[in-house]
Amino acid sequence: MPAVEPGRQRDHTTVLGLFLIAALVVAVQSECDAPPRLPSAELKEQHQGVTSFPYNSMVEYVCRPGYVKSGGTRNVLVCGRNNEWDGSKDMCTPKLCSYPGEPDNGRLIQTEKLVFGSSVNFTCNYGYRLVGPSEIHCVVINGIVRWNRDIPICEPIPCLPPPEIANGQHSGAGKELFEYGASVTYRCNSVQRGERAFSLLGDASIFCTTTDNVNGVWNKPAPECKVVRCERPDVENGKLLSGYRADYTYGDTVMFDCNFRYTLVGSGTSTCKENDRWDPPLPLCQLSSCDDPPDVFNAVKAKVAGNLFPVDTIVTYECKEGHQFSPGETTQHIKCLPDFTWTETPQPCERIRCQSPDLRNGKPVHIWEVKDSYVYGDRLEIMCNDGYAFKGHSNNVMIRCNSDGRWDPAVPECIPEPRCPKPDTAHGKEVYNSKNDYTVGTRLRLVCDLGYVLRGQGLTECKADKSWFPALPFCDKACGPPPQVPNGQHSGAGQEQFSYGAEVTYSCAEGLSLIGDASIYCTSDDGVNLEWSGPAPECRVRCPQPSRQEDLMVYSSKLMFEVNETLTFYCKRNAYQSTRSVATCSANGTWIPPVTCVCTTTSLLRFNECALRSLQQSLMPSVFVLVLFKKKREACEKILQNKEYFQCGVPLTELKTLLEVWKLYLEIQKLEKELKPTIFG
Repeated sequence: MPAVEPGRQRDHTTVLGLFLIAALVVAVQSECDAPPRLPSAELKEQHQGVTSFPYNSMVEYVCRPGYVKSGGTRNVLVCGRNNEWDGSKDMCTPKLCSYPGEPDNGRLIQTEKLVFGSSVNFTCNYGYRLVGPSEIHCVVINGIVRWNRDIPICEPIPCLPPPEIANGQHSGAGKELFEYGASVTYRCNSVQRGERAFSLLGDASIFCTTTDNVNGVWNKPAPECKVVRCERPDVENGKLLSGYRADYTYGDTVMFDCNFRYTLVGSGTSTCKENDRWDPPLPLCQLSSCDDPPDVFNAVKAKVAGNLFPVDTIVTYECKEGHQFSPGETTQHIKCLPDFTWTETPQPCERIRCQSPDLRNGKPVHIWEVKDSYVYGDRLEIMCNDGYAFKGHSNNVMIRCNSDGRWDPAVPECIPEPRCPKPDTAHGKEVYNSKNDYTVGTRLRLVCDLGYVLRGQGLTECKADKSWFPALPFCDKACGPPPQVPNGQHSGAGQEQFSYGAEVTYSCAEGLSLIGDASIYCTSDDGVNLEWSGPAPECRVRCPQPSRQEDLMVYSSKLMFEVNETLTFYCKRNAYQSTRSVATCSANGTWIPPVTCVCTTTSLLRFNECALRSLQQSLMPSVFVLVLFKKKREACEKILQNKEYFQCGVPLTELKTLLEVWKLYLEIQKLEKELKPTIFG
């Protein structure tokens, strides 16, 4: 044998090993056992009974009844490595069953797909029970996939007839079938006149129900018909609030209350029960209160619930603001004792005092307000000396003696005069500056641009706390002109825009009265838009009470009268109309007929009467009565009656004559003064 080189010998050894390994693998993979039994498919007949298959052998399956070949898969297995069959084991899928439907008054319960081998269950609605199978299965019958049984039905659950009751009957009499949900109502039999009626004890109606959804039962026992009578519900020191009757029977309810100073012990309501007794038992009314607590001067009683004051009730007195019982004590108490009397009444409360304020670099505005001490409620206006201003306040500060014995606000400090910030008002501008700067005391006047109105005060002043007072205004949208009123006017006439809070006042034409609110104001309901607070008032006609006249008497104290109201009056003097008259207020504000006294005679005084009255009334010297008026009788008479003419309303022609005579009388007086005859001495 020829020699082999060491390197070549190793190569031959490697190749030999590889051949041996390949042979071993082929030996291991040479065959497979019998193919597996599948639930959805079976081997074709030629493969059945064979127990060994060589590597890479192929066997074919067919789908069992109830199954169909799956899409996209082959119905074969191949003998592969390691003696295992390769390929999909789910080569067949179950066939579908049709939807079986649901029973009336029931439903189907499905937990899986409706395919061969599956099952579904049925259940009935509450009040119905199942007749037939509760479960059906999808099977193969004569080569067809279908359900093994028909679906069941749901029938109403029946109840036995309702029980009969003595002295009563129910609404289901004559019926034989009472299904779930059916109800019957009981009532008691009628009685003869004069006999006591039966009361129905229990619920009048019962209904058919179920506890196991199979058998029907009535939800409650049947009621009972019985004669019930309760005694009259009398409570000493009490009274019935409701429920009073001549007789009381089952179910009657009464409500009680106690008399003043008595308290209810027990229940305030009671009901007549089937055992002829009141439940809860009738209450008692017991005395339980002291009298009203006494008043204490300058003190108030703390509120007490109700007007009853039982034993141990404590009433607290609190001094009015700025008062005290003693220094530092503003509260005292009294207590209701077991004999229903109060403990000792507190003494009156006295006013709290404040010390005179310490004013450095300041003084009171009014010297007469200076006192050694001050009491609660006293006010004192103070100011700083020249060159000083209050810190945080305006030039003058009003302080008040407070309820705690201190000044409110606290007496401020006078410091060197500060400066206010420059105003910055949107849509507004300055039109006046008293100092051309913004030091304390500077006054500004601000106005708004066209289309805006001033909200706040237009004139403001820089105060000692470096703030403007009143606060700087701002320019805002405005209300339009307020509504007009027929026969009236408002205080904003001529003004086209009104700021928020602006108020106008209405007035009526002479003779008319204002009906409604005299004033309305510009406001806002939504915080954005402005409008007037309400409708304008109305001006209506009213008649005033007639003016006072010497001879006129009216029978009313009213000052104004509505249209169609009447007024009764009469005249006192014989020379005027003396019968009682009635005037009516007309629509134009005048009285119809006019309320006045009309002359009842047109006769004039005789000459002798005229002469006598002229002397009595000093109308003219008697010499002229005797001499001049012998030829002018009528003139004298007219002079004496001038007053009556004006009062009675004579015609204009007669009034003219009267005035001419009066002029003549004045000329006679003038002549008398010039002549001065001794007869007048």
